[in-house]
Amino acid sequence: MANKFEFNIRVYIEDTDAGGIVYHANHIRFMERTRTEWLRASGISHYWHQKDYNFVVHKINVKYSRPILMDDLITVTASVVSLKASSFVLQQNIYRGEIMLASGEVELACINADMRPCRLPDEIRELIQKELEPN
Repeated sequence: MANKFEFNIRVYIEDTDAGGIVYHANHIRFMERTRTEWLRASGISHYWHQKDYNFVVHKINVKYSRPILMDDLITVTASVVSLKASSFVLQQNIYRGEIMLASGEVELACINADMRPCRLPDEIRELIQKELEPN
C-alpha cells in the first residue's frame, strides 16, 4: 500500500453505549467518514453533487481488537488494497495513538443510476491506481 490517508475523529457521548464504549456499528460510521474525507482530500469533491454513479459497500469485514472510549481522539486510516473494473478494496484501521483498536477491509462497488454495476469513473480509477503505485 503506497499511500495511507489518515483522519482524526473525536468520540462523543452519542457514539457510545451505556458503558461509555463506542457502539460496534459506529466503527463502520467512522470508516465511512474517513473514506468520504479521503475522496474530498483527493479533489473528488463533486462526487456528492452528481447523479451518474454511486458507491455501495459490497463487503465489509471488521475486527474489533480493543474498546474505543468516550472522548478518545482516534485516527482512522484508509489504504487502497486492490482495484477491479467496477470495484476497489480499502484496508481501514482505527488507532488511539499507536494502539490499533479495530481493523476492517471494505470492498466498494460502483453502481449507476439504475442500481447496476458500472465501471469506475476515470478520475477515480486514476486516483486509485496512483495509490497502488509503489513510492
